[in-house]
Amino acid sequence: MDAEFDRAALVSIFVAEATDGLTKLWTALHPADAPIPTQQAIQPHYVIAHTIKGIAAMYDFMGVVSLADALEPVLEQATRASTTEWPDVVAMLRDTVGTLRAQIEAIGRRGSEDQPAIEAWKTQYSRTNPASPTCAADSPPDEFLSANYLNPDLDPEVISYFAPEAQEYVDTIEASLLRLEKNPQDPNTIQQLFGTAHTLKGAAYTVGFKAIGDLTHHVEDYMGVIRAGRMQVTPELIDVIFRSIDVIRQLMRRDARALGKLGREFSAVMQGLRGITLTAAVPVHPASAPVTPPMESLEDSYLYPDLDPEVFSYFAPEAQEYVDTIEASLLRLEKNPQDPNTIQQLFRTAHTLKGAAYTVGFKAIGDLTHHVEDYMGVIRAGHIQMMPGMMDLFLRAVDVVRQLMRRDRSTLDKIRHEFSVVRQALREMSGTLMSTVSAAPEKKAAIAPIRIEPADHQMVEPQQASASQSAEEEAGRRQEADRQQGTEPRPVGEGAVIRVSRDRLERLLNLVGELVIGRGRLEQRLMVLEQLSHQVQVYKNRLQESVRTFEEQHAFTLPPASPNMGEASGPGFSGLTDFSSLEFDKYDDFNVFARRTAEVSSDINEAMLQLSNSIKRAREDMDQVQRLTLGMRDEIARARMVPIGTPFTRFRRAVREMARTTGKDVTLITSGEQTEVDTGVVERLVDPLIHLVRNAVYHGIEPSAVRVAQGKPPVGSVYIHAAHRGNAVVIEVEDDGRGLDLEKIKAKAIQLGLLRQPAASTLSDSEAAKLIFLPGISTAEQIGDQAGRGMGMDVVKRVIEGMNGQIDIESVRGVGTNFTLTLPVTLLISMALLVRVGNERYAFPLPSTREVVLPPPGALQDLGGRSVLQIGEEAIEVRSLAHLLEIEASVPSGPTPVVIVRASSGTLGLAVDELLGRQEIVIKSLGSLKPFQKSFFAGATIDPEGRVVLVIDVGRLLAGRLSQGALATERTPLLTAEPHAPTDNSGLEIADHITRILLIDDSLSVRKFVGRMLEGGGYAVDTAVDGEDGLLKASAVSYQLIITDLEMPKVNGYEVIQALRNRPQTQATPILVMTTRTADKHRQMALSLGATGYIAKPVNERALIQEIGRWIGQATSARS
Repeated sequence: MDAEFDRAALVSIFVAEATDGLTKLWTALHPADAPIPTQQAIQPHYVIAHTIKGIAAMYDFMGVVSLADALEPVLEQATRASTTEWPDVVAMLRDTVGTLRAQIEAIGRRGSEDQPAIEAWKTQYSRTNPASPTCAADSPPDEFLSANYLNPDLDPEVISYFAPEAQEYVDTIEASLLRLEKNPQDPNTIQQLFGTAHTLKGAAYTVGFKAIGDLTHHVEDYMGVIRAGRMQVTPELIDVIFRSIDVIRQLMRRDARALGKLGREFSAVMQGLRGITLTAAVPVHPASAPVTPPMESLEDSYLYPDLDPEVFSYFAPEAQEYVDTIEASLLRLEKNPQDPNTIQQLFRTAHTLKGAAYTVGFKAIGDLTHHVEDYMGVIRAGHIQMMPGMMDLFLRAVDVVRQLMRRDRSTLDKIRHEFSVVRQALREMSGTLMSTVSAAPEKKAAIAPIRIEPADHQMVEPQQASASQSAEEEAGRRQEADRQQGTEPRPVGEGAVIRVSRDRLERLLNLVGELVIGRGRLEQRLMVLEQLSHQVQVYKNRLQESVRTFEEQHAFTLPPASPNMGEASGPGFSGLTDFSSLEFDKYDDFNVFARRTAEVSSDINEAMLQLSNSIKRAREDMDQVQRLTLGMRDEIARARMVPIGTPFTRFRRAVREMARTTGKDVTLITSGEQTEVDTGVVERLVDPLIHLVRNAVYHGIEPSAVRVAQGKPPVGSVYIHAAHRGNAVVIEVEDDGRGLDLEKIKAKAIQLGLLRQPAASTLSDSEAAKLIFLPGISTAEQIGDQAGRGMGMDVVKRVIEGMNGQIDIESVRGVGTNFTLTLPVTLLISMALLVRVGNERYAFPLPSTREVVLPPPGALQDLGGRSVLQIGEEAIEVRSLAHLLEIEASVPSGPTPVVIVRASSGTLGLAVDELLGRQEIVIKSLGSLKPFQKSFFAGATIDPEGRVVLVIDVGRLLAGRLSQGALATERTPLLTAEPHAPTDNSGLEIADHITRILLIDDSLSVRKFVGRMLEGGGYAVDTAVDGEDGLLKASAVSYQLIITDLEMPKVNGYEVIQALRNRPQTQATPILVMTTRTADKHRQMALSLGATGYIAKPVNERALIQEIGRWIGQATSARS
């Protein structure tokens, strides 16, 4: 180690970090309200032991490593300990943590470990292997049976879709019971009974039919006990569940006249179910009950279950709707915490999402939303009030559910940590909740219905086809019986709604697109046929004219008299000589040919008339096909349409969190939420809009004191407005804040080398505002979690233009800023302008095409070596599209057409060889074809002649040429670049003799320790506190090598590697992973994502310097 290496300072940092973590663990092991903590409260603290172990190894504190290594697996598997073993496990943990705390204190005092104490601990230590706990059910409370309980006042529309669904579930339960009676041990039937009862319970609670929900809740609980193997199916059980089914059917009839009898039967059945459930709780004991898999272990299969793709395709959009509704309700509840309607909606939505998640097998989501449901039930009952801390916790739970829905294996470690933290926080409130609930037993059933095994909900397997088939047969027999008795089957309901996966709609729309292409081909063939018909018509006219002339000359001419006619005539023809030419017509071969030619001409004329009529009718049929095709396209496209207001809840959340972070008072005002756009547009639009909204709060809105001093309201406003304009949707994001500081923006562009000082002084305000769309431009005073990342608006512009859209900006200093986004309603089918360049054809999307001009000779002017076309008062640069695409153009034979295209980066004229006209095209993705990944093409289409036509991405074309200094704007050249300027436009030059390294690690000790090593080796080192900070710095500075940890908050190491490899400027940069995770699966994952090397902590200084030198040398050789 180098002499200047300050080990004492680094050790003090380690001691502070370790002490903080162990204090938290010690507090968790000694709860104030119980003799020992719960297993669930302890399990997430394994991360503390893991962190201490990794850092202690780097400082060679091997005694601490041994202690932490003993703690980590016991903490991580705490939930697997049985209830009898758990007190002993807690005692061991307390002893070990106490010893570890003493060792950290010793290191802090004298810089070394207390070896005798460690040896004493080792002699007493023994490993513990916890087993799974089991639970017993609580006794259910009595329920007051009121008329509104048995026959609730439900919305007719709600009952119209609930009734047929509930009837199907009841039929399925009944059919399953009949099968279970014959085979009581059939696990599939038991499973289906459990899942169907659970689903019916959730649906009933959701619509407000609590009586049905309570009945099926007991059935579900009992089937859970049987499924767990703790009880057997008995005839008494079958009978009481059959009676429950009968009562549910009576409840479904909603007959107010029979409520008295129904109330007595309901009470009797509930009493029977409760008696069975209470009995079921007795045999549940750890010593005798079979051990079931622990619910609480956060294994990969728990966070990333193996779900049937078709089932998940239906569950995902439904769950997304529920999550959005929960989030929106929470935000409304924050403004009005006493609103009973919002509280009720939160409870129902959480309950429904829980049931849906358990049903499809996504247990992690079900468990989280189960907590939310329980709390909202207590709040709804009036036992507690909604507190700000609860609001934040529920919103964090919503974020975790969203992460779980993404099903991204690369982020499992991050999700596991966040899930544990949120679940622990939810459970820490459960003690208060349960004590509050127990104080009001008369309402306990309304808050949290009895659960025999709440930790053991399992899912209905979707592949149980046999059970479903039997249920369908049973329903079919019932409908047949109804017909035989002269009654009509129960109607399913008018206006029934079915759920279709988006992928299927996508395929349908693709097929319609193919139909559009096929119709275009047929239309092309019909046009050729019409042209041929016209040509034949011309030829026919010429033939008729010739026939008419020939007929006039020869049809009735007298044949010349033969001198030997009299001699040649036989005896039979001797009389003809007595007639003159006027008395008897005589015909020779010319006369006959003329007549027949006239007849053929008449036949041709008639055939051509029929052909013309057929072509005309074919044209009419083709027009009808076109109308049908367009109608089909519009209907399917409309099925993909969603209100743009769907993600507005996320914008409210973004405003809320940013306002809280910055300490500002901000309100979000939205309008046009029902404006419908393609779901693909909405999905791609959410992140850019969130970025704009967050920027409006962070950069635009002033603090309240400043606003009042300026004569503004103390509360700032951010507006989002959406509306249709023609075939496009226009979205405006506006704030009433301070506006853009254009001088600051220009100074930043000059600092980064993106703008020259002379050009900056000539820019108009609108041109200067557009500078914020360049990479690296940020006016944040300091880099933080919310701003100053040096990226963002360029990404927003790229996403918008990638959808053939446009983004414009208007800003007035001191008044506010307005961003206007213009987007196509759908992305798949669009109108385009087809052009020819050389032998190739290209398509320009019409939304990106401003106009087409045919400049006369001499209209193009040479201005500074560039061709400029004057259109009105506007000077537009004109470039050859063939030159930009690096292809060979045709030799022009006349005036060259110029297509004027526009994007947020400016306007440009593109010279082409020929205009082929407008056409409706179906845009196909280019997929992963590498030659097209960084090209100026947005996709491809097929023209009516079957040729592939590439679609020009105007935004990327202009941005690409802009970054090379190739374009001029309406006034002057805005942005220039030196011929040797780097393509990433970072504007930062690093001396060739200095090798700069970026070290990304969330531990201060590691950053200090390894940073000193690298500086000692002669490298310039920048450090980042986490993955997000690392990505920020890597986008602003060019590094020769990047070192990253794997386990970090916000963005983990795998995400860092993936993001760096997706950026052009860091695709070839060596990336070394430095982590305590030495398992082969961690190493393989990192290398597969693009890591260059993998180093295990603790690191050896000499080996680290040698490894870095080797990779930097290889990278330098590759570049040269």
